Amino acid sequence: MKGARKGSPPEIYLEWVAKENEEWKPSYPFNENDVRKEVVNALHRAQRGLCVYCGQRLDMSRPGKTYHIEHFRPQGAYPHLSVDYGNLYLSCGQEGPTGGVSQTCGTQKGDWFDEATHIEPIYENCTQAFIFHLNGNLSGKCAGSTAIIEILNLNHPELNKDREQLIKLIDLGSLDASDFWDSSTGLCEGYAHVAFNRLGKIIP
Repeated sequence: MKGARKGSPPEIYLEWVAKENEEWKPSYPFNENDVRKEVVNALHRAQRGLCVYCGQRLDMSRPGKTYHIEHFRPQGAYPHLSVDYGNLYLSCGQEGPTGGVSQTCGTQKGDWFDEATHIEPIYENCTQAFIFHLNGNLSGKCAGSTAIIEILNLNHPELNKDREQLIKLIDLGSLDASDFWDSSTGLCEGYAHVAFNRLGKIIP
């Protein structure tokens, strides 16, 4: 799992939630486009441009389709966290790469959540809860990471194929950390968490 490294919420978001009063409460989806835009931008930077779960590069072109705002703790069970910045992340879109419903990540997670065994998606601790095998397969080091792999379908054949190829190229010396991190933008190439894990390094 890729995870995020969050800083403080955007100032415009803090001003928005501070408007709460007896007649109005902030709710999701955000009723101010500028607030939503800045939250998405902040999450994108915090995740280095990658899906919080599988670590693929996020396509930001079509909100909801190619990416979506993910409530780590589902809105149904945790309505009080529906606009809590700490509960918001970006996940792969709800539409698969060839159309139809996405077979991985937040779309598959849906309303699932296990408070007892969950792993907070905070880099790099969450990444270290998984084992990345040479064949691209993932396995968990604990009950929480094992459950995430199964529920979110993180061993989908396409994800496994991508990870296997990446690990092979790293082991051959054809790729190194500089191929996955752009210091000028603060963004990463897809599966950077796998690459840095294999190299024994941490994404800046």
